[in-house]
Amino acid sequence: MHNTTQPTRQRRRALGTVLSLHLLLGSLLPAAPAHAEPERHAQENLAASQLIGLDVNLQIEKATPAASLPNQGAIVKRYLTFGRWTSQGAGGTGHRLASGSYQLRHAGPNTLEERTVDDSGYGQSTTRYSFEHPRGGTWVQSFNNGQQQLSGHFSTAPSQPSPAQQLAPASNAGLHVALIIKSAVAPMLPPGVYPSAGLVLQSYASDGTLSFQGFGPGTLNSKGTYVYKRLSANTAVEETIQTSDFFKEPYTMVYTFKTPNSGTWYQNFSNGLIRFSGTFDTFPR
Repeated sequence: MHNTTQPTRQRRRALGTVLSLHLLLGSLLPAAPAHAEPERHAQENLAASQLIGLDVNLQIEKATPAASLPNQGAIVKRYLTFGRWTSQGAGGTGHRLASGSYQLRHAGPNTLEERTVDDSGYGQSTTRYSFEHPRGGTWVQSFNNGQQQLSGHFSTAPSQPSPAQQLAPASNAGLHVALIIKSAVAPMLPPGVYPSAGLVLQSYASDGTLSFQGFGPGTLNSKGTYVYKRLSANTAVEETIQTSDFFKEPYTMVYTFKTPNSGTWYQNFSNGLIRFSGTFDTFPR
């Protein structure tokens, strides 16, 4: 009769030795940095995307020189098959429908560089996408060997969204939009003459008019007229003339929706006099 007790004990001792070795090595090896996982996700996004089937929403925050390029609003670039793209924009002057071809390469662990040829005779350009997370980051587009540049933040969205992915509404008529001011930059103005924090409740009517209620230092009540355009599944642009007792000025607003009723906003007020940004929530009037 075989004795099975002794082999069983030997296997248990061997298993205990292996586990102890793993624990020892784990205590000696350096821990993975806390940011390793987000970086890995960003690399996976860049490696897998190829951009085909995506809309890349380019929020314009800076244009150099401003007179020769669209200097506000947003451009949505749609990536098609066979290295082709189309684009459209809204907000201010200089926007146009365009198309062309592109080549894409990795320019770093979280950076894509795109070389584009425009079919409309506008020549070539280079765009660098620096991903801060898997679905967006910052962008810089250069023309004429860097003599002209556009830059800002970007986000991505599916070109053919499902109903659940269609976040931006077709219209904001009949909505209240509560804007929380997180940042206000106005190099040409003294502090205190414009709001740098607070809340503005904008209420939109179907006849193209809206009203403003301000809460916080420097905010005020006013009224205006607006035109709203959805450019992609998560991005819309609003062009407004705001009228108060003290001024009548235009602004361009870019809404980036994170959910069907909330997200982030960026406003170019009075052709760059003040640049506001923050978060928003919407709800029915």
